[in-house]
Amino acid sequence: MAENLTIARPYARAVFDLALETKSLDKWQDMLSAMAVACSDETFLSFLKNSASPESACSALKKLLEGIIDKSAENFISIIGENMRFEVLPEIYQEFLSLRNEYDKVLEAQVISARPLQEDELEALKKKLLSRYGCKKVTITTSIDPSIIGGAILKIGDEVIDASVKTSLQSLSSTLK
Repeated sequence: MAENLTIARPYARAVFDLALETKSLDKWQDMLSAMAVACSDETFLSFLKNSASPESACSALKKLLEGIIDKSAENFISIIGENMRFEVLPEIYQEFLSLRNEYDKVLEAQVISARPLQEDELEALKKKLLSRYGCKKVTITTSIDPSIIGGAILKIGDEVIDASVKTSLQSLSSTLK
């Protein structure tokens, strides 16, 4: 997965720059989404990888996405297909979304808490994140993990802020030893 992400980044950056230049971010997002969905299917991905040639694999993917993709996306598929990199299309899509969120100043955060958070707590967190990160919009996904006992863990990109009771107790325990 990490290797796929390393491969995907330059492709995603190139497509993102093209989409910006041609003012077609939404269109490219939709086209990449369709490519990613197609190549997330193990059976279809196996079919592409076992095709007689890269050209026939590209042709199959283009035919499947006919009416969804345009000529520039067909060219992109040809480039991906030259090196049989179809398996990285989902990562290219995810990286494109990250670049788009950064461009649109949208912050995606994940909150893990021991109990469901109330709407007012989520709104207060959104306000703090908006001011701290200078973004226009904050999207928060929440999940429940009773093992953290209390508090919360906030994940924003590569940054993790762990304010859980579990971690505090572990830190206290190691300090006392």
